Amino acid sequence: MKTLPILGLAVAVSGCGNLSNIRAFSTDYVEPSAGETARLRVVTNGMVRGIPASDCIDWRVPGAGVMAVAKSGFADRNNGRSLGMPVGSWRLNEPSLASAELKVPAGKPFILNFLSEGYGSAGRSRNCRQSYRFVPKAGQDYEAIFYEAGGCVVALRRLYQEGWTETGPMERAELCRMTDAL
Repeated sequence: MKTLPILGLAVAVSGCGNLSNIRAFSTDYVEPSAGETARLRVVTNGMVRGIPASDCIDWRVPGAGVMAVAKSGFADRNNGRSLGMPVGSWRLNEPSLASAELKVPAGKPFILNFLSEGYGSAGRSRNCRQSYRFVPKAGQDYEAIFYEAGGCVVALRRLYQEGWTETGPMERAELCRMTDAL
């Protein structure tokens, strides 16, 4: 009988960060309903989640969730969504890729979180877990590429009707609370 209170305490403590993390895998990103926006195409062979209007990773922010995911079993309502953006630089016809074109709030920090599992040389597991922040400009089109192929490939480009250009560097994004890493 003494193990029951200890088990209850362990569940209560571990749930502090885990509930929001689970929600972050099962909740789709929600576009802003008001204010200035930019368009963002996400291309990935893993999972890319977005956090609007935040300087740090916080899955409790309204609208935060999965933008595009290549594997089934997660939130994927946004996969394949098109807003008619200009052609980008990535081949979107690869069957292992997921893509989505979504509106994001402009003039505020936006975090892109990339997760992928792959296998490197000699069958060793290779994971990409990276988070970056950038501030989209109103009315602009962007393409974010998050790809795992024996290493992590991350690129953000601003698109024009006649092509694309590199944007300024993205900044690394950190957790708001350490409990979100549990």
